[in-house]
Amino acid sequence: MLQPRTYPRLLGQALTLEPAPFVEMADDDNPWIEGLFFAFVLGVLIALARLFGGLLLSASLPPSSAILEALVAGLKQALPVQQAGIELFVRQLWPWLIPLFNYGSGWLRLLVLIVTPLALIVQWLLYAAASHAAARALGGSGTLSQTLGAVALSVAPRIFLAATIVPFVAVSALLIHAWGLLIAYRGLQVAHNLPPGKAAAAALIPFALGALILAFTIVLGIGLLTLTGGGV
Repeated sequence: MLQPRTYPRLLGQALTLEPAPFVEMADDDNPWIEGLFFAFVLGVLIALARLFGGLLLSASLPPSSAILEALVAGLKQALPVQQAGIELFVRQLWPWLIPLFNYGSGWLRLLVLIVTPLALIVQWLLYAAASHAAARALGGSGTLSQTLGAVALSVAPRIFLAATIVPFVAVSALLIHAWGLLIAYRGLQVAHNLPPGKAAAAALIPFALGALILAFTIVLGIGLLTLTGGGV
């Protein structure tokens, strides 16, 4: 059983694609438990950074009433017709828009502490299951538990999201996902003893399947709208 104090080392080595952390995770007594705990700890750290970053950002923003008035004035200028109706609509909708402008209430902000780790864990589980099936189909020898442990390290680049604790700082989602994909490739290669080409294919197949499912859903939705004449 790995100790949490080893996680910073595992994270740093995973980011540089060294094989050691993947071997450690795959050879652990309970790789999937290690992977679960690793993803959970990282998710909590990111959630805390977002929580405090949101509080700092809110403290640096003008009062929400000033934002509302500016929004109403801008819409009136852009849409001179039905100004009274537009203003009424925006004012009624404003309580639901407040979180988008970082003015959420305390309990809404605390949801990030639950949603962020949970979303990270679900993404890890779905991707690991799909990539494991692909790796086995390509001749891989690893178990599902070993795949879950090794692929859990692919969430490592998300540690850079902790930088959002600083107001107005943004981290490239493309960079995070591309880096994570490289780490997943390395994890599958080690856990399943696959050659580079097959490991790359196993890492990419889940994304291809996701794209196909999304395309099918869009086509199906358009087809239903066409058949129903725009009404469901």
